Amino acid sequence: MKRFLIAFFFLVLFGGASSVYALTYKPEKPFPGSPLLLEVPSGARKLLFLGKSFYPFSFKGKTFILAAIPLDTRPGLYRAELDGEEKLSFEIRIFPRRYPSERLTVPPKMIHYPPEVLARIKREVRLIRKTLAGFSPESLLDGPFVWPAAGRLSSPFGFRRIYNGVPKSPHSGLDIALPEGTPVKAANRGRVALTGDFYLNGKTVILDHGLGIYTIYCHLKKILVRRGELVEKGERLALSGKSGRVTGPHLHFGVYIRGVKVDPKVLLEVF
Repeated sequence: MKRFLIAFFFLVLFGGASSVYALTYKPEKPFPGSPLLLEVPSGARKLLFLGKSFYPFSFKGKTFILAAIPLDTRPGLYRAELDGEEKLSFEIRIFPRRYPSERLTVPPKMIHYPPEVLARIKREVRLIRKTLAGFSPESLLDGPFVWPAAGRLSSPFGFRRIYNGVPKSPHSGLDIALPEGTPVKAANRGRVALTGDFYLNGKTVILDHGLGIYTIYCHLKKILVRRGELVEKGERLALSGKSGRVTGPHLHFGVYIRGVKVDPKVLLEVF
């Protein structure tokens, strides 16, 4: 996929001489729910976009910023500001994207929880959301992200089920169908921010990659890492399973950037 070139150029001054810097980003047609990888000048300090700040990291002598577009963002032109030696303002067009949905009629007991179970779910959801919304100022990223496991994609990002006429939240990651016991690997270098056994997500690992970038791995059979541990890209984190509220063995893999869930498949494609 080729990079999209913003329709104008930035003039960058170096000791009286001038040169032209062309800002590029991928995917070339960003959409609600997509990550946005920008190649920026080396002096860039942060990007202000859609009400959030995103920060740079380096790879192979180049500087990048990884931003996120929330699922509920309306298509259109949005202003962005790159803060560095000078503030540079530009616009990014967000394109429409339709996500699949499915309507199901099920017995009420399948979608309503007893009070004690609901209380547990709420506590666990708050803890997971708080973790995924965290921010560590140091980047731990080691280049492009990699697949945590190889398998059939059984449920895509953004997929929405409508039970008895009531829409549920869009799927926050993607599901990879795997036999129980398949090794699950770190999608990038990071520090283990949270592990636990949760009612909905089952056995779960969350990695902090720095700069507000997190990956989450759910429904595991066995966790092989501990909270606070630094793991390398491709290192084994766990064995896949079917823990939590699931109908069969698979890995739920999610990516969050500054608390915004994005499509992991797109992230794996753009870098």
